[in-house]
Amino acid sequence: MTKAEQTTPERPPRRGPARRALNLLACVCEGGLLLILLAWLLGRVVSDRFLWTQYLGWMPTEPVVIAVLLLLLVAALLRWGRPRVLPVVAAVLALGWMLAAEWRVHRAVLPGPARGPVRVAFMNISHRGGDASLDPLFNAGTDIVIMSNVHPQPISFERIYGVTHQSLMERTIGRTPGEAPPGEAHMARVGFFHVYSEHPIRRRAAAFLGEQESWIEGDTRGGGTVVLLEIDTPGGPLVVWAVDMPSTLGASRRAMFEQMRAKVDGVTRVLTIDAVGRWVASELDARDPIRAPDLVVGDFNTPAYAWSVERFASGTRDARADAGWGPRGTFPAAGPFPGGIPLFPIDAGRLGDRVRATHASRLRCDGCRHMGLVYDLGFTRP
Repeated sequence: MTKAEQTTPERPPRRGPARRALNLLACVCEGGLLLILLAWLLGRVVSDRFLWTQYLGWMPTEPVVIAVLLLLLVAALLRWGRPRVLPVVAAVLALGWMLAAEWRVHRAVLPGPARGPVRVAFMNISHRGGDASLDPLFNAGTDIVIMSNVHPQPISFERIYGVTHQSLMERTIGRTPGEAPPGEAHMARVGFFHVYSEHPIRRRAAAFLGEQESWIEGDTRGGGTVVLLEIDTPGGPLVVWAVDMPSTLGASRRAMFEQMRAKVDGVTRVLTIDAVGRWVASELDARDPIRAPDLVVGDFNTPAYAWSVERFASGTRDARADAGWGPRGTFPAAGPFPGGIPLFPIDAGRLGDRVRATHASRLRCDGCRHMGLVYDLGFTRP
């Protein structure tokens, strides 16, 4: 071997057109992976501060992570080897976020605290059509049950769910309407809300939001409702806000929640149960305790982590910060797969400083479009 032959480096084999095409497709997959993660991250960070970003905020994490991992696998197969470092790191971080920050899988193996003194259940019982069943809600062992979208026609309600309006109190909390002593109320009905409580409901008020402007022609329009309740529990008064916000897809979520907050702050009258069981109206002071909720729960019709939800329920925290693990989606819950995969966490609860959640879970009722929420609550201070 000559000296020239010893110093001349060996040329790598040329890549053919097929190999270059496969490498280009791998780059496209990796680029798509990063674009999906960028859109998802933008939706989480900016949230619904702007009308156009609110739709990015709706991107559920689970499909995003699955799509990213599939693209990463395809890119690796196309390259016949390991994909590039940046897409791998991005995919691993997204998967870790889902498991640790959203699903909180570590709680599945940690011993949970004892059940709190008050168990609250919320469920939007909007049905998908056909027969439905509320038995899982009836069997949840709850002290307070909040149902929204209760069909106003008793005949239709009984045909759909197989129970009557009159039997809901007994089925949920084990009481009949005539059992309550004078001066106590264990049921409150406001619009499409039905509330049943083992503990006396002392006061209630409500705020209503009108139709919202939409940029989508023919969009579903409707108002929203917030019911303010003061319930006399063994641990002290529990203030609950039950929420059902409009589902107008083309409306600004930020404007919607700001308007509803103004409506709640503008409530000036409250109904109080008197000594003979009548609801009597009285003035509501600006600093009344009923204005500071211990639990805000309901159908927000926007992701629970949205910026506008925190603005509306300022001073509260997501109940998932205290308890609960696994996927948090609640809609759409009815129907065969793939139409019944609850990917969107639009039903949620938020907690004030006086209470903490010891357990949090979801429940599914056949035929209902939403999953229900169950929280065990304990008081941290009077």
